[in-house]
Amino acid sequence: MLGDLLELTTTLVHPEHEPALSSLAGRSAPSAAMAPPRSRHAKSSSVASTSSAADAANGIATTPSSKSDPASTMTAGRKRRPSRSTLSPTGSPVVVIPKASPRMELQSSAKTNLAQTKELEPLKFAATVVLSTVLESGLQSAASMIGVGDLAGVSRRPDTWAEILGLLGWKIAKLGVYWVGDFDAYDVASLSLLLNTPTAILVGLFYEISPITLTSTTLSSMIGNSLPYYLLRPLAPSHYPNSAPKSSLRNRPILTDPYTTIATSLLATAIFAVLLEASFATFLPAWLVVYFTGLRTLEPAHLGPAGLPTLLLALIPAGWACMEFLFAPSTAAAGVSPSTGTVANPTPVFDPSTATFWEHAYHNAWGWYSPRQKKLIGRTALLTGLLFAETVLTLWGTVAGVEATGALGYAGVWGLGCVVTGAVLDWVGGPSD
Repeated sequence: MLGDLLELTTTLVHPEHEPALSSLAGRSAPSAAMAPPRSRHAKSSSVASTSSAADAANGIATTPSSKSDPASTMTAGRKRRPSRSTLSPTGSPVVVIPKASPRMELQSSAKTNLAQTKELEPLKFAATVVLSTVLESGLQSAASMIGVGDLAGVSRRPDTWAEILGLLGWKIAKLGVYWVGDFDAYDVASLSLLLNTPTAILVGLFYEISPITLTSTTLSSMIGNSLPYYLLRPLAPSHYPNSAPKSSLRNRPILTDPYTTIATSLLATAIFAVLLEASFATFLPAWLVVYFTGLRTLEPAHLGPAGLPTLLLALIPAGWACMEFLFAPSTAAAGVSPSTGTVANPTPVFDPSTATFWEHAYHNAWGWYSPRQKKLIGRTALLTGLLFAETVLTLWGTVAGVEATGALGYAGVWGLGCVVTGAVLDWVGGPSD
């Protein structure tokens, strides 16, 4: 027994050793004579043979290890079945369906939204005109009851239908300019404030109308004109720069800086105040006496530098409106349109070697300006024209005793102030290009 255990241990350590077990010699003699001793290499070969046979049964070609291996020979003889895609003829066309990229899907959806928006533009503008007219009429009536009623003593009501239709047509024309100009509620409110400022300064200083009355009438005009635009048109990114998309505007740090906003507003305020004070010191008192009947006092025109602080305080809202309408949109030029949501296309590069005569003329007159300057010049010109026309029509049509020549001269001072303000703001915003 002990010898058998020793033989088994020797066989486990040395597999090539043939055990000589006395107890099993009689029972395993026939089997030992028929099969050679088994080792670990023989076991691996049997496993490999089994896997090779399985691969051959599955149709997988293998490389025969030897010529005498029947499983390897049978496996090498069978070829792998070609895939179904290789059975198509060589010349048959292949249809490739491209996958739409996210950019293409975004552009197509933007075009669809733009087409739908353009279809609704006439209806939106009609709703804006009706809503603005009703709102301003109601608010002006409420303002006349809230105020002390001193404005009615210097007002002139339209006597004929032609005057009434003319004033109504002018209001519709202004709203149309606002709509075509792609202005939002901030732009319309700023324009309404600026257009009411010259008349308010005149009747406040020389007709002694109370500040409460002037404030209520100005707010009525601002709310009545801007509220429909707030409801029917999105805001421009330049008027909410803190939360606007990154690619929708330029110079975000400038637009979000409160010190820049305050300084720009005070600069515009100072320009208008200095120009008015200069006109008081030169020609305006005599102009007022000749062409304005019913003036209650001329003392503010003769105060000199002592009246400058009063003008500065009264014109601070106008300076803020200039910043909102002129400086902020031009500084954020080449961004996204508020109504369409599309990015403005960059201006093509001017090539003097291939440009035509008219292209040279256009470039020398307008094309060489930056997008910021183009927007600032356009808005300044529009503000000057609207302010001049509004001042003339309001003074001549609604204030008693004002002649057309006097209204033209007084409006010219404010028009010059708009031009100077635009030029100075262009100089201020120059480093942002």
